[in-house]
Amino acid sequence: MAERRIKNGMRDGWGLRVAAAAMLVGAGLTAWWQGAPDITGPDVMKPTRQTKVKDVDAAAFTNAQVGDCLTWDIADDGSVSNFVVVGCDEQHRYEVADRVDLRNVDPSIGQFGDDSPEPDQDTLLQLRDSVCREPVQKYVNGKLDPKGRFVPSPILPPSKSWADGDRTMLCGLQPTAAGGAPAQVKGRVADLDQATLVEAGQCVALDESGGLQPIDCGEPHLLEAVGKVDLREKFPDRTPTPDEQNEHLSQACVAAAEEYLGGEENLYQSTLLPFWMSIAPESYDAGTHSVNCWLMKDNGFGGFSSLAGSAKGEFTINGEPKVDPPPRNPLREGGSPQPTAPGAGAPTGTVGGGGAAGGGAAGN
Repeated sequence: MAERRIKNGMRDGWGLRVAAAAMLVGAGLTAWWQGAPDITGPDVMKPTRQTKVKDVDAAAFTNAQVGDCLTWDIADDGSVSNFVVVGCDEQHRYEVADRVDLRNVDPSIGQFGDDSPEPDQDTLLQLRDSVCREPVQKYVNGKLDPKGRFVPSPILPPSKSWADGDRTMLCGLQPTAAGGAPAQVKGRVADLDQATLVEAGQCVALDESGGLQPIDCGEPHLLEAVGKVDLREKFPDRTPTPDEQNEHLSQACVAAAEEYLGGEENLYQSTLLPFWMSIAPESYDAGTHSVNCWLMKDNGFGGFSSLAGSAKGEFTINGEPKVDPPPRNPLREGGSPQPTAPGAGAPTGTVGGGGAAGGGAAGN
């Protein structure tokens, strides 16, 4: 772990993880009516059990219109119930972008006449990619970050409705959490930040695909979140360049790390470095505006050391207790450490395929 570098600047890895989850998130939604794989755990590409639907409200599906928001309950055993339309200002799991009559789709995708069976998972994925993506993009006026937290997903009618001849398919957007698990939101996609973020105190490690996966801080990890920064507060009316973002974040993330640990002296004594990732202009324009600030430890070779334990308590670096830092030099007035320039002491990375990232930290 200590020698591994974050794949394509971490954010791409995270995006790939969300995209992988979306492949089954969409299929899982559409298949809930007849039984779907569990896609909420870390092994999303290897479903191991079936989810059975009970008490499904078919009327809610039938009456759902473009612009409506939907939600449902998921029990501990994975069963789904109480499928309802709710106000978009309430917690929900889905926003409808289009209603499609499957009888009218291109025959090359599939034929869905009165006697046709319900689509299998491969067909559902094809419907998502070939039928849903275009209306979803149109619904949000093209403002959808493919590396963001909202993924296009189709929903089919309940099995009984399908058997009775209903060939309606809903196309819409489902929010995902860090790691790709389905999530809930309040508000419409067009009004929400599309950034995939974690809460302060959450730690992340690399999964097998090279993406970031939330993990208990007691387990080996690369980064510990110390806060969030919404770049629109600094740049309310334009897209900042990566250099402008880094200049701002070099101050904001140091301040967040100091607040998280209880002061700049505690940050210095931790020997950890504040770290952040800038947002690629194309992702920023599409609706991703916020970043996490993190704590990390470089390994001296352009990579990350492996941490275990929260920075707020006892922790190890590559399995060893931290070594006390040397006296600080240069010093600010009053004996405070001077942060290094952005990028110093931390590996670089990209967000959404562009923009350098670095860490500003208390220097020796």
